[in-house]
Amino acid sequence: MVKTCAQKLYFETKLIQLLITDKEMKDEHQSSTELKIFEAAREIFQSKGLEGARMQEIADKAEINKSMLHYYYRSKEKLFEKVYQLSIVKLIPEIAGLLNEEMPLEAKLRNFAMKYLELIKRNPDIPLFILHEMNKNPGRMKTFMLHEVGKKIQPFLNQIQEEKEKGNTVDLPAEQIMANIMSLLIFPFIARPVFQVILNKDDSEFELFIDERMNYLPDYLVSITLNKEK
Repeated sequence: MVKTCAQKLYFETKLIQLLITDKEMKDEHQSSTELKIFEAAREIFQSKGLEGARMQEIADKAEINKSMLHYYYRSKEKLFEKVYQLSIVKLIPEIAGLLNEEMPLEAKLRNFAMKYLELIKRNPDIPLFILHEMNKNPGRMKTFMLHEVGKKIQPFLNQIQEEKEKGNTVDLPAEQIMANIMSLLIFPFIARPVFQVILNKDDSEFELFIDERMNYLPDYLVSITLNKEK
Protein backbone atom coordinates (compact mmCIF):
# COMPACT_ATOMS: atom_id res chain seq x y z
CA MET A 1 0.00 0.00 0.00
CA VAL A 2 2.85 2.35 0.88
CA LYS A 3 4.53 1.59 -2.43
CA THR A 4 1.32 2.24 -4.35
CA CYS A 5 0.78 5.59 -2.62
CA ALA A 6 4.40 6.53 -3.24
CA GLN A 7 4.07 5.66 -6.93
CA LYS A 8 0.91 7.74 -7.15
CA LEU A 9 2.48 10.71 -5.37
CA TYR A 10 5.56 10.54 -7.58
CA PHE A 11 3.60 10.34 -10.84
CA GLU A 12 1.11 13.05 -9.86
CA THR A 13 3.99 15.31 -8.82
CA LYS A 14 5.60 14.79 -12.23
CA LEU A 15 2.30 15.56 -13.95
CA ILE A 16 1.98 18.82 -12.03
CA GLN A 17 5.48 19.73 -13.16
CA LEU A 18 4.63 18.90 -16.77
CA LEU A 19 1.25 20.59 -16.97
CA ILE A 20 2.45 24.17 -16.80
CA THR A 21 -0.27 26.74 -17.43
CA ASP A 22 -0.24 28.84 -20.61
CA LYS A 23 0.40 32.00 -18.56
CA GLU A 24 3.47 30.50 -16.89
CA MET A 25 4.76 29.36 -20.27
CA LYS A 26 4.48 32.88 -21.66
CA ASP A 27 6.19 34.37 -18.61
CA GLU A 28 9.29 32.21 -18.86
CA HIS A 29 11.38 31.99 -22.01
CA GLN A 30 12.45 28.42 -21.36
CA SER A 31 8.88 27.23 -20.88
CA SER A 32 7.81 29.08 -24.02
CA THR A 33 10.49 27.29 -26.02
CA GLU A 34 9.43 23.94 -24.60
CA LEU A 35 5.82 24.65 -25.57
CA LYS A 36 6.88 25.43 -29.15
CA ILE A 37 8.86 22.19 -29.29
CA PHE A 38 5.95 20.21 -27.87
CA GLU A 39 3.41 21.59 -30.33
CA ALA A 40 5.73 21.17 -33.31
CA ALA A 41 6.71 17.63 -32.33
CA ARG A 42 3.11 16.57 -31.68
CA GLU A 43 2.03 17.77 -35.12
CA ILE A 44 4.91 16.07 -36.94
CA PHE A 45 4.76 12.82 -34.94
CA GLN A 46 1.04 12.51 -35.57
CA SER A 47 1.41 13.10 -39.29
CA LYS A 48 4.60 11.09 -39.91
CA GLY A 49 5.03 8.81 -36.91
CA LEU A 50 8.22 8.23 -34.95
CA GLU A 51 10.17 6.72 -37.83
CA GLY A 52 9.17 9.33 -40.40
CA ALA A 53 9.80 12.36 -38.21
CA ARG A 54 13.15 14.21 -38.29
CA MET A 55 14.63 16.33 -35.53
CA GLN A 56 15.59 19.02 -38.05
CA GLU A 57 12.01 19.23 -39.26
CA ILE A 58 10.75 19.56 -35.67
CA ALA A 59 13.34 22.29 -34.97
CA ASP A 60 12.29 24.18 -38.10
CA LYS A 61 8.62 23.92 -37.14
CA ALA A 62 9.39 25.21 -33.63
CA GLU A 63 11.48 28.02 -35.13
CA ILE A 64 14.62 27.07 -33.22
CA ASN A 65 17.94 25.60 -34.33
CA LYS A 66 18.68 21.89 -34.05
CA SER A 67 21.27 22.43 -31.32
CA MET A 68 18.65 24.09 -29.15
CA LEU A 69 16.29 21.16 -29.72
CA HIS A 70 18.98 18.69 -28.65
CA TYR A 71 19.61 20.83 -25.55
CA TYR A 72 16.06 20.04 -24.41
CA TYR A 73 15.78 16.52 -25.83
CA ARG A 74 18.86 14.45 -26.61
CA SER A 75 17.02 12.03 -28.88
CA LYS A 76 13.93 11.81 -31.04
CA GLU A 77 12.73 8.86 -28.95
CA LYS A 78 12.87 10.89 -25.71
CA LEU A 79 10.92 13.71 -27.32
CA PHE A 80 8.34 11.27 -28.70
CA GLU A 81 7.86 9.73 -25.26
CA LYS A 82 7.37 13.13 -23.59
CA VAL A 83 4.89 14.32 -26.24
CA TYR A 84 2.65 11.32 -25.83
CA GLN A 85 2.91 11.23 -22.05
CA LEU A 86 1.54 14.77 -22.03
CA SER A 87 -1.07 13.92 -24.64
CA ILE A 88 -2.29 11.03 -22.51
CA VAL A 89 -2.46 13.25 -19.44
CA LYS A 90 -4.77 15.64 -21.30
CA LEU A 91 -6.75 13.19 -23.42
CA ILE A 92 -7.62 10.28 -21.11
CA PRO A 93 -9.48 12.34 -18.47
CA GLU A 94 -11.43 14.00 -21.28
CA ILE A 95 -12.53 10.62 -22.63
CA ALA A 96 -13.50 9.36 -19.18
CA GLY A 97 -15.46 12.56 -18.58
CA LEU A 98 -17.64 11.88 -21.63
CA LEU A 99 -19.01 8.78 -19.90
CA ASN A 100 -20.14 10.80 -16.89
CA GLU A 101 -22.22 13.42 -18.68
CA GLU A 102 -25.78 13.60 -17.38
CA MET A 103 -27.94 12.10 -20.13
CA PRO A 104 -29.98 8.96 -20.89
CA LEU A 105 -27.94 5.89 -21.79
CA GLU A 106 -28.92 5.84 -25.49
CA ALA A 107 -27.99 9.49 -25.98
CA LYS A 108 -24.77 8.95 -24.04
CA LEU A 109 -23.73 6.03 -26.24
CA ARG A 110 -24.26 8.04 -29.41
CA ASN A 111 -22.52 11.12 -28.00
CA PHE A 112 -19.58 9.12 -26.64
CA ALA A 113 -19.05 7.21 -29.89
CA MET A 114 -18.89 10.36 -32.00
CA LYS A 115 -16.74 12.41 -29.63
CA TYR A 116 -14.38 9.52 -28.90
CA LEU A 117 -13.78 8.84 -32.59
CA GLU A 118 -13.21 12.55 -33.21
CA LEU A 119 -10.67 12.73 -30.37
CA ILE A 120 -8.76 9.63 -31.44
CA LYS A 121 -8.87 10.60 -35.09
CA ARG A 122 -6.98 13.77 -34.10
CA ASN A 123 -4.61 11.71 -31.91
CA PRO A 124 -4.42 8.34 -33.73
CA ASP A 125 -1.22 7.12 -32.06
CA ILE A 126 -2.51 7.48 -28.50
CA PRO A 127 -4.05 3.96 -28.14
CA LEU A 128 -0.80 2.28 -29.26
CA PHE A 129 1.27 4.60 -27.09
CA ILE A 130 -0.82 3.70 -24.03
CA LEU A 131 -0.23 -0.01 -24.68
CA HIS A 132 3.48 0.69 -25.09
CA GLU A 133 3.62 2.63 -21.82
CA MET A 134 1.59 -0.01 -19.96
CA ASN A 135 4.20 -2.59 -20.98
CA LYS A 136 7.23 -0.35 -20.49
CA ASN A 137 6.19 1.45 -17.28
CA PRO A 138 3.34 -0.64 -15.81
CA GLY A 139 3.52 0.83 -12.32
CA ARG A 140 3.38 4.45 -13.48
CA MET A 141 0.64 3.94 -16.04
CA LYS A 142 -1.39 1.69 -13.71
CA THR A 143 -1.51 4.42 -11.10
CA PHE A 144 -2.55 7.04 -13.63
CA MET A 145 -5.14 4.86 -15.39
CA LEU A 146 -6.66 3.76 -12.10
CA HIS A 147 -6.98 7.34 -10.87
CA GLU A 148 -8.05 9.00 -14.13
CA VAL A 149 -10.11 6.21 -15.70
CA GLY A 150 -10.88 3.33 -13.35
CA LYS A 151 -12.60 5.39 -10.68
CA LYS A 152 -14.25 7.79 -13.11
CA ILE A 153 -16.04 5.16 -15.20
CA GLN A 154 -17.84 3.63 -12.21
CA PRO A 155 -20.88 5.94 -12.59
CA PHE A 156 -21.20 4.77 -16.20
CA LEU A 157 -21.07 1.13 -15.11
CA ASN A 158 -23.69 1.89 -12.47
CA GLN A 159 -25.91 3.49 -15.12
CA ILE A 160 -25.64 0.40 -17.32
CA GLN A 161 -26.44 -1.83 -14.35
CA GLU A 162 -29.50 0.23 -13.45
CA GLU A 163 -30.78 0.04 -17.03
CA LYS A 164 -30.11 -3.70 -17.11
CA GLU A 165 -32.19 -4.21 -13.95
CA LYS A 166 -35.04 -2.39 -15.68
CA GLY A 167 -34.70 -4.73 -18.66
CA ASN A 168 -33.48 -1.94 -20.93
CA THR A 169 -30.13 -3.51 -21.95
CA VAL A 170 -28.98 -6.83 -23.33
CA ASP A 171 -28.49 -9.58 -20.73
CA LEU A 172 -24.77 -9.11 -20.12
CA PRO A 173 -22.78 -7.85 -17.11
CA ALA A 174 -22.11 -4.11 -17.19
CA GLU A 175 -18.36 -4.72 -17.49
CA GLN A 176 -18.88 -6.89 -20.59
CA ILE A 177 -21.10 -4.28 -22.21
CA MET A 178 -18.46 -1.62 -21.62
CA ALA A 179 -15.75 -3.93 -23.00
CA ASN A 180 -17.81 -4.44 -26.18
CA ILE A 181 -18.24 -0.69 -26.60
CA MET A 182 -14.58 0.15 -26.08
CA SER A 183 -13.38 -2.70 -28.31
CA LEU A 184 -15.42 -1.48 -31.26
CA LEU A 185 -14.10 2.05 -30.78
CA ILE A 186 -10.43 1.36 -30.06
CA PHE A 187 -9.48 -1.72 -32.06
CA PRO A 188 -9.39 -0.17 -35.58
CA PHE A 189 -6.80 2.36 -34.37
CA ILE A 190 -4.66 -0.24 -32.59
CA ALA A 191 -4.82 -2.61 -35.55
CA ARG A 192 -4.44 0.09 -38.18
CA PRO A 193 -1.29 -1.41 -39.80
CA VAL A 194 -3.04 -4.78 -40.12
CA PHE A 195 -6.22 -3.28 -41.55
CA GLN A 196 -4.31 -1.19 -44.07
CA VAL A 197 -2.54 -4.30 -45.36
CA ILE A 198 -5.47 -6.74 -45.49
CA LEU A 199 -7.88 -4.10 -46.83
CA ASN A 200 -5.26 -2.62 -49.17
CA LYS A 201 -5.77 0.96 -47.98
CA ASP A 202 -3.26 3.81 -47.94
CA ASP A 203 -3.37 6.50 -45.25
CA SER A 204 -6.01 8.65 -46.94
CA GLU A 205 -8.20 5.63 -47.67
CA PHE A 206 -7.95 4.51 -44.05
CA GLU A 207 -9.10 7.97 -42.94
CA LEU A 208 -12.16 7.52 -45.16
CA PHE A 209 -12.67 4.11 -43.57
CA ILE A 210 -12.77 5.72 -40.12
CA ASP A 211 -15.15 8.43 -41.39
CA GLU A 212 -17.45 5.66 -42.61
CA ARG A 213 -17.40 4.04 -39.15
CA MET A 214 -18.34 7.37 -37.60
CA ASN A 215 -21.51 7.36 -39.70
CA TYR A 216 -22.87 4.03 -38.53
CA LEU A 217 -21.10 3.12 -35.26
CA PRO A 218 -23.32 5.17 -32.90
CA ASP A 219 -26.42 3.34 -34.14
CA TYR A 220 -24.63 -0.01 -33.99
CA LEU A 221 -23.47 0.53 -30.38
CA VAL A 222 -27.04 1.32 -29.39
CA SER A 223 -28.33 -1.80 -31.20
CA ILE A 224 -25.93 -4.17 -29.39
CA THR A 225 -26.37 -2.52 -25.98
CA LEU A 226 -30.04 -1.66 -25.53
CA ASN A 227 -32.94 -4.07 -25.49
CA LYS A 228 -35.18 -2.68 -28.19
CA GLU A 229 -37.59 -5.60 -27.96
CA LYS A 230 -38.89 -4.58 -24.58
